[in-house]
Amino acid sequence: MKNRTDMAVEQMNPDFKYDVDRIIEGMHFKKIKVDSELSKRINKKTGIYYTIDHLDYRNKAKSIIKLLETTIYDYLIQLDLKEKSDILVVGLGNDFVTPDALGPLVINKIEVNRHLEEHPDKYNVSAMCPSVMGKTGMESKDVIQAIVDDFHPDLVIVIDALACRDAKRMCNSIQLSTAGINPGSGIYNFRREISKDSLGVDVLAIGIPTVSDIDSFIDMEDNYFVTPKDIDLAMDILSGILAEGINKALRK
Repeated sequence: MKNRTDMAVEQMNPDFKYDVDRIIEGMHFKKIKVDSELSKRINKKTGIYYTIDHLDYRNKAKSIIKLLETTIYDYLIQLDLKEKSDILVVGLGNDFVTPDALGPLVINKIEVNRHLEEHPDKYNVSAMCPSVMGKTGMESKDVIQAIVDDFHPDLVIVIDALACRDAKRMCNSIQLSTAGINPGSGIYNFRREISKDSLGVDVLAIGIPTVSDIDSFIDMEDNYFVTPKDIDLAMDILSGILAEGINKALRK
């Protein structure tokens, strides 16, 4: 599919009415519940999708973290998790490929406490990186499933780099979704789905688009992708923002 995108917002008509559509400290926040009818129209799984656009991650990190924290916490309230529920944070991707290293970078900054007998936080948090199939020979979904079957977490938060159609969204948007994720699908490298349907536990997928199809710039039929020239700096800052947003939401 030409100009494939992981971003649900890029599949919507310009005049579509979102459940929430607000400007918050210069960022464009949108929320939509995709039902079965809309799912067929936009070719995205049913679920709730949150989008935060226009990230000024160099100058407004604190504002992004606050909005991210609030969004995640809003979802946690909907789940009505009990005190000391187990939450597993998973970082997808390849830490040797910068545009695909978002998941591992975030996991390095997640505050875990499940191993502590006593801690003051509301939830028991653990974290892991399943790496990629090319390095392990195993599907990420299968690795995660084995851990889910053993530890029985109440929620899995999955972090991954995404692909976008609009190149302006590269490193400038965050998508949160209850619909799960297909690792690598944005760059035609389809892997097994990670979702509530496949794992048997609630899943919140959080991603940032780091690549865009070259067809977004020029009219050519090639499977090439582009990424920002300052991707190293962007990934360092954005991974810290995601991790801090998650850490703060899980500490409430």
